[in-house]
Amino acid sequence: MKSFRRGNIGHGLAIVVILVAAASWACAAEDDPLASGKERHLNGHGFLPSVFVDDPFVASTFQNLTGGGIALDLQTTFRDLDGTELGALTGNVLFATLGLGYQQKLGDRWAVGAVFAAQIRAGTNVETFISEGADMNREGGLWAKYRVKRSDRAQLTVGLTWDYSSVVYFTPLEFAEHIADGGGLDDAPLVVNTKYWTTRVAVQYVHAFSPKFGIRANGAFGLYEDPIETGVSKGSHRIGVMGEYDLKHTRAGVPVGFSLGYTQTLPDTDPFTGLSGALLGIWYTGKEEFVVGVEAGNMKQAASEQSNDKVKAIFGVITIRYYF
Repeated sequence: MKSFRRGNIGHGLAIVVILVAAASWACAAEDDPLASGKERHLNGHGFLPSVFVDDPFVASTFQNLTGGGIALDLQTTFRDLDGTELGALTGNVLFATLGLGYQQKLGDRWAVGAVFAAQIRAGTNVETFISEGADMNREGGLWAKYRVKRSDRAQLTVGLTWDYSSVVYFTPLEFAEHIADGGGLDDAPLVVNTKYWTTRVAVQYVHAFSPKFGIRANGAFGLYEDPIETGVSKGSHRIGVMGEYDLKHTRAGVPVGFSLGYTQTLPDTDPFTGLSGALLGIWYTGKEEFVVGVEAGNMKQAASEQSNDKVKAIFGVITIRYYF
């Protein structure tokens, strides 16, 4: 596996963003015909936001995310010092998340953006707290987009994304195992810190078949730094597809939209990348410059690189996005 110096790709992305901003800001049009949510409307259909299936729009936006979920029936196997299985603990884990994002349009075709999110996680009972512990994950991301093509019905965008994650784990089980194996208190891993970045090239596409129905698809392909093997980079790829249906353009005339999609991150055997699942959203579609809704998902993720077990979770996120 080829090694990379930490931050090299991140620094490159920062330079790209600065150059794009400098070049595009000077030629930005004073009167933007696609401002205030107009860009997300194609063939009369207003496309909806999503947590996992990104859209290609380069409008200036502000977004707020608030949500939570539960991981069900987590099992941790306990073994003695000889490796004999003693039993397993089963329980659930709750998590909550809060995030803010901003995107700024630059010129006619470019946009840059940033997002920050925090997530906390903890077991719901003594068993899962001992076995799974608790953690706080702080994530930040930067991106640059370029609109390649736009027609009355479709839009295509390419871009570059850079994400950074810092996680603090509270690990009572690892602490106890360390002491049982004869380790000392000074180096017992009660709290573990990990940090890693992810850099991907992204392609995003939407197509509106009618005012009622549209689809989107995206793919992002790149690398992430393994938080266990510092300085080693591995592949990290994400694909997604989603369909949307808006009742506002039916006989009912109700300003409510529905989205149904699927996302997959590869390789699916890696606990840091292998997130996949189905998504269902319900949205208010009565405003051109404003969208609010709830997106729920039934997700699964690899428990560890050493096993084929999957952690299953159900989540719901309230998303509010303003276009201006």
